[in-house]
Amino acid sequence: MDLLWFTIIWVIVSLLGEWGLHALEHLGLYYYTASAQAIAGEKAVAFILTVLVPVISFVIVLLVYNAIRFRSRSNKPILSRHQFRDNKLFIGSWVILSIALNILFFVHPSASAVEQMFNSEEARFNRNDLVVNVTARQWEWIFSYPQYGIQYAQDTNGNSTLYLPVNRNVRFVLRSYDPYHTYAPYIGVIHDFWVPAFGLKQDIIPGETRYEYVHTNKITSYDVDPMVRVQCAEVCGPGHPYMEAPVHVVSQTDFAKWIQVQKKLQQS
Repeated sequence: MDLLWFTIIWVIVSLLGEWGLHALEHLGLYYYTASAQAIAGEKAVAFILTVLVPVISFVIVLLVYNAIRFRSRSNKPILSRHQFRDNKLFIGSWVILSIALNILFFVHPSASAVEQMFNSEEARFNRNDLVVNVTARQWEWIFSYPQYGIQYAQDTNGNSTLYLPVNRNVRFVLRSYDPYHTYAPYIGVIHDFWVPAFGLKQDIIPGETRYEYVHTNKITSYDVDPMVRVQCAEVCGPGHPYMEAPVHVVSQTDFAKWIQVQKKLQQS
């Protein structure tokens, strides 16, 4: 009878959990998304949680059911007839299920996502991507657009800013060094290039050139949501919390206008 009641409660809790997760998916599992990569990551998280809801429900119901059903109803200690008891079928099934879930998550979404990412990046080699050189220094981001001759993208106050056109593949070239001290270009610390709304992070290591690919899919900006910003996600010194820069994803027309403004600023 206990097994029957436990199974019924477990099924009900699992169904309620799946319903709640499905409702949460419509609201968005990520706080804010502004790239195709972020949406792909959100779908991967949704798949993992969908599979794990019955497992999590099983553990929670098991703990709560046992605590209520088999609690001591007397303050006096009662010696159990079975001091040691096990169920080899349950243990074996749990171990096999755990191994199967780990293999599943390794294959999908982990390995499948990596393959998809590699294929998409390989296909981009023959495309006219927007290239943005990103230089990380203590404690500042410097953005340049080599295709447009812009060495330092800045706002009207002279602060670093990142502008991107919507619905465009962007290739970020990431380096960590201090361009104002060219005598030691490889002296620096590890930073981390992170735009929360893009759903990607990449460590930037001194002496290495790394890349990050993003496909923008929404017109947005830091003024719309604070997740649309470049934030260092690797502790790099006392100025680390303030090492950020606003991001603006604009229309193709507005991006072209911004480029013209930046070119004039370069000449001034």
